Amino acid sequence: WGMGLTDISIIQYMTNVEVVSLSVNKISTLKYLAYCPKLTELYIRKNEVESLEELQHLQDLPKLRVLWMADNPCCTDENRQQILAVLPNLAKLDNIGVTSVESHETGTEQKRKKKSQRPKSAASVDSSYSDAESIIRKSVETPIINAIAALLPSLDLEGLYVVRSVIDKKIRNAERKVPECVINEN
Repeated sequence: WGMGLTDISIIQYMTNVEVVSLSVNKISTLKYLAYCPKLTELYIRKNEVESLEELQHLQDLPKLRVLWMADNPCCTDENRQQILAVLPNLAKLDNIGVTSVESHETGTEQKRKKKSQRPKSAASVDSSYSDAESIIRKSVETPIINAIAALLPSLDLEGLYVVRSVIDKKIRNAERKVPECVINEN
């Protein structure tokens, strides 16, 4: 890094690249990184990225978990949530781990955006999210519940059926272990 690079167009041909370190350069666009589906870590701090809209080029990178983008003109301490809303799968942003609270907040924001963009046929799926979220809010907060809540908005209908099937099976198994008199009291 630190070579004064402005043109990274060559990276679009590196479709198997997993880690890219381009810090301390003069890069202003992230568009060529959109062609790197295996990218897991991107270090691009101290460059010349002017707009957070450049993050849209990273939205379809399913494996991207680490982004270090501090010290670009578009980055301030106040826009961490904006970045996480665009890239909700990040585990680490600017060398700081993403908390379960941040994940949940951005997941909720993503769900709202997706809900407004979905066709009417998906509305019933969204209502199950809100029901699940209200139950989760009432229950004791645990890391496992937080993780499940953060993942639910990203599931499609098939994924939701898989989760429901697993949960139903766990409930049936748990009910078999509980004495019948306890079950009948509820």
